[in-house]
Formats: sequence, structure tokens, C-alpha cells
Amino acid sequence: MERPEFKKKEPIMDSTSNIGGTSVDMPSQCTREALAEHILWLIRLRWIAVGCIVLACLMGTYVFPVLPNAVPIYVCAGLLLLSNIMYLVAAKTRESRAGRRDITIGMIQVETDLVLLTAVLHFSGGVSNPFILLYVVPIIIATIILPRSMSYAAVLTAIVLFGLLAASELAGGIGLGHYPLNFPEGKVLWENPSYALGAFIAFVCVLAVVRHLTRVVISRMTAKELEAARNNDVLQAVISAMGEGLIFITSKANVAICNPAANLWCNNGDANPESVSIDDFPPTLAGHIKALLSDGDKPSDWTERIEFDTGDPAHRHIEVKSGPVTGIDGQRLGHVIVGRDLTEHRKLTKDLMERTEEVTEINEMLKMSRIEMAQREKMVAIGQMATGIAHEIGNPLASISSVAQYLARKITVDEQKEQLLIIQYHVDRISTILRRMLGLSRPATGEYKWTDINELIDNTLSLINFDKRAQSVTIENTPADDLPMLWLNPQNIEQVFINIFINALDAMNAKEQEQEHKLKIVTESKDDLVEIRISDTGIGMKSEVCKRAFESFFTTKEIGKGTGLGLFISYNLVTEVDGAILLESELGKGTTVIIRLPLRPKKALLAGDEAQVDALER
Repeated sequence: MERPEFKKKEPIMDSTSNIGGTSVDMPSQCTREALAEHILWLIRLRWIAVGCIVLACLMGTYVFPVLPNAVPIYVCAGLLLLSNIMYLVAAKTRESRAGRRDITIGMIQVETDLVLLTAVLHFSGGVSNPFILLYVVPIIIATIILPRSMSYAAVLTAIVLFGLLAASELAGGIGLGHYPLNFPEGKVLWENPSYALGAFIAFVCVLAVVRHLTRVVISRMTAKELEAARNNDVLQAVISAMGEGLIFITSKANVAICNPAANLWCNNGDANPESVSIDDFPPTLAGHIKALLSDGDKPSDWTERIEFDTGDPAHRHIEVKSGPVTGIDGQRLGHVIVGRDLTEHRKLTKDLMERTEEVTEINEMLKMSRIEMAQREKMVAIGQMATGIAHEIGNPLASISSVAQYLARKITVDEQKEQLLIIQYHVDRISTILRRMLGLSRPATGEYKWTDINELIDNTLSLINFDKRAQSVTIENTPADDLPMLWLNPQNIEQVFINIFINALDAMNAKEQEQEHKLKIVTESKDDLVEIRISDTGIGMKSEVCKRAFESFFTTKEIGKGTGLGLFISYNLVTEVDGAILLESELGKGTTVIIRLPLRPKKALLAGDEAQVDALER
């Protein structure tokens, strides 16, 4: 979040004035507007001054005939009127450097007013004129509208002009003439009713003007203070309502502002905002604040970001941006720190990353599934092709078998007959293999019958022996002689044996040929179960892998070499007849698959085959 710009309240006067208490070259925009307003106010006062001078001349000429010559005074009033018109035109002309120009115009007006006032007093009795007190009015105005140095210059000008006026009176008006008031001779001035009345009127006018000017200044200052107070209330309300935390640290290391959101960052979480100190914040933020206060050489427009965690139970993660606050005079007032809570944002980001990882895993699973489905489709196509090939091969084999049998009956030579028997033997062997291939390629049926497990294992091994992976493996089959017949679907259990045998061959071929590889099958009868133990000397598995071995699509083989469905299908086919299949494996030594099949599966009884089973047993 960007740091908000706090607008510092501008003073009524230019910051170079004595009210501001500082001195800068160029006033601000607000100060320039106030100065221009004061210039127009002074111009309006001057219209009144021109009228008062004319009125005083008329009264001093006709009502109280004390003026020796009113013409010079009218000339002064005319000059004052002309200069005021010029000031008005200049004040309404806007320029790019209006601030400096307005100060200059104000200074010229005050100096001109002092000169014209001195001239009016000189032509109306000099220092004996009771309106000599009017010197106070330009000085008050100069103090209000001009900078401190210029107001002192106006005071110095008034002192010099009054001194020249007094010196001229003492010297009898050298070079300028002498224009004393027409009072009767031999009387003190205050004994003259006209002078006493004039002095009283002058005193009243000066008091009225001073009171008016003072009231104007106070009214304007009060209005500005009320406006500043309203702006401060609005600012406080906005800061308090902010969802982001805001702290203002003064240059003296005091926490001047700490809104409710920032107050939650404190170590106790409920500190009094009016008594919060830097040490109440988390160590990271407190150290950052102290570093800000100690480094005063950075430029006024730099910013810095940090992040920290709160110590409260909620453990919020906050990001703050800090920057300096500089006054109109260029002095560093302090630092503002604005922060926002990123906790929820971090949680959402973390959740999004987790969801993205999950989607990626699902996509990978779908990709592997598509590959496996394609592989299965290819195997189905190959199976269909093998069925057709087996049919095609079967017909020539039948012809060869017939010819061999015919020749064996006709030939009497023993050696030739023995060779024909060998041909007949191998033809029968090929026919047996083709029948088994056709049996595997046919869809599985739900036909249950009494099955000899040993025979089923022999038939399956006869197919496995033709696999090139079995060439380097010794197969040791140890069947139990007293093994009972089992009621099951032989095609399903044959599929189980094929899956397990192929997995065993892959595991042994994946291991370096350090010793002779052996596939060992042991069958035995235990209580009401038949147990088949199939052991290999392959690479083995970790316990974590064993736990997931029966999950669908789980495989440790490379893509294209395994579907992850062999053990999953085997598990379902065994449990379908209420059997169990277990894994015992040790990494680097081999794996043993234990299959336990019940003598009378529950599903056969539940399916209504109990009578058939009992009949077959009898």
C-alpha cells in the first residue's frame, strides 16, 4: 500500500513572516493566496482612507477653519487614490511568481502609505496634528501582511519619516515650508476647543482602526483554527477507520499516531493507543523504527519496506512501508509507517500452491492412465491377433498330426517310426500351448467348478516357461500330495498366478546376476485353507511400498513396462472367493506372495450352490 500524503495545514501568513516564526524564500500556495487576499483587503482600506482625508479637509476648511491651505492635502489624497488604482490592477494580474511579487507590492504599499501620511501631516500642522497617532496603523498592517524583516523595515521607515517631520518643524520647515494649524495666539493647544476635539477624534479613530484590524486578525485566526480542528477530526476519523495500520513517529522518538489496526501489532495486542511506545511493537518493527530515527542523512523522498510477524496468538504476517515526513521548511518532522495484513494473502497463496500441486499430480495420474489404457488396448489387440494366429496354426498342425499318425502306422522301420513319434509329440505339445493361449484370450466366465490347484499352477508355469525372462530363472514347484479340490473359477485364479509369476520374473531380472535366481512355489493344506507361497530372489520392496502394492495403478516399474493393475486385480479376484493375499518382502533379498483360499467359499453358499457343493463332495 502506498503511504498516504498528509497535508500539513498552512499558516495564514507566509512562512517567512513573524507569525510563522521561520524564514523561507518562497511561500507555499496557501500562503500566497492568503497574502493576495490581504493585499486586496489593504486596497479596500485605502479607499476608506482617501474618503477620510477628503472629509477631514472639508471639515478643517469649512467647519473648523484650522487648515492654512487644503490644496496640498487634496493632492496627497489624489496621489493616494492613483496609487491605489495601480495597486488594484497589479494585484489582479496573475503571474507564475505571484508570491514574491505580492510581497513586493505589499511592501511598496506600506512604504507609500507612510510617505503620503507624512506629507498629509506636514501640510496639516506637522507634529502638532493630533492624527499623528495614525502612524500606528501602517505598522500594524505591515506586521500582519509582511515578513518579519520587512515589517521591521516599515517600522524603521516610520521612525525616519517622523524624525524628518519633527526636524522640519524645529527648523521652521526648511525646504518644505511650514503649515501650522490656525489656532488663536497665546493659548496652549489643549486649551483650544478645536484642537481638543480633533485630538479626541484622532484618538477615537486610531482606537477604532486598531480594534478593527485586531478583530480581523483574530477572526481569521479563529476561522483557520476551526478549519484546522475540523480537518484534524476528519483525519483522525479516516485514520481510525483504516483497515491498514498507520503509525507516525516524531523526530523525538514519540509515537504521535497509532490507529487501532496498528495497535493490534503491539506485543500485548490491547495497549492504550495514547501511551504506546516504540518498544511495545515486535522486535523487528521496533528495530526498524530506531534505525529510521538514527539515520537522518537519507533524502526526503525515500521509502523502505519490511515484513514481520506479530507475537499474538493469531500470529499475523504484516508488510509495512515507511518514509519520512518533512515540513515546509525542509526539517524532518518524523516518519510515517503504513502496513497491511498479508496473513490471509499468504494462506490463499499456500492453498493455491497446494491445489496446483494436487492438480499436477492428478494430471500426471491421468497421463499415466491414458498410457496404461493404450497399453491395455494394445495387449487386447495382440491377444485377438494371437487368437487368430492360434486358429490358423491349429489347422496345419492338425494336418501334420494326421499325416504323422498315418505314416507311423504304415512304416515298419523302427528308426523312422521313432522319428515320426517325436514329430507327433512336438505337434501335440504345440497344440496344447495353442489351446492354453486360446483359453487365456477368451473372456472370463463366472463358471465355478472343482479345481485342482496343483494342476492350475502346472498349466500356468508351462506358459511362463516360454517367456525369455524365465530363461535365467530356476523354477521349483513343490506341490502338496494331499491337496483337496477347491470350488472356484479356475480362469480367475489362473490370472492371479500369471500376474504374480510375471511380477516375480521382472523383479529377478531387475537385479544383477549375483547368484542363481529361483522362483519357488509351495502349496500345502492348513485347516480349512489351501496356502500357496510364491517366493522369488528379486530386488524386493520396502515396507512402505508393500503397504501400497495392492492399490490400483500403483507400480514401481517404468512407464510402458507396468500398469499398476496386476496385484490390484489379483487382490480382488482372491477376495471374491473369500480368500486372502499377503506380501512379505525384504529389500535386496526378494519377495514372498502368500495366497490363502478357503475350501468352501462363503459366496458359493450364499449364491445357493450349497446343495451342488454337497452333491459333488458325495
